[in-house]
Amino acid sequence: MKKTTTVWLALLTFSVSLMDRHVVHAADGDAQRGRTIYEKNCLLCHGPEGKGDGQFGKTTSPPAADFTSAASQKKTEVELLATIENGRPPTAMEAWKGQLSGHEIQDVLAYLKILRERR
Repeated sequence: MKKTTTVWLALLTFSVSLMDRHVVHAADGDAQRGRTIYEKNCLLCHGPEGKGDGQFGKTTSPPAADFTSAASQKKTEVELLATIENGRPPTAMEAWKGQLSGHEIQDVLAYLKILRERR
């Protein structure tokens, strides 16, 4: 019985450690650094306040996402992370994985969280 319990505990611990690798926390990023990255790479489409009203944001099809919209508010941090990393083919939203480091993407995610709260 003790051996079975030990095996189950080991499996549970291993499973939790694997799950933790895929958990996204915007709190892990630095919003101030994220703002700098956002202003350099995202502002032209998403605009200064994340409303999708940047110089090119309204001209793309579909328009750039408005992070303050009800639809955007429903998206989880995991969904936002996937969009930042992988883009939204065939839209104008490009993939940033490989262009930004994992830390930079977390920083942008932390800043997007602030923009979402400004509704």
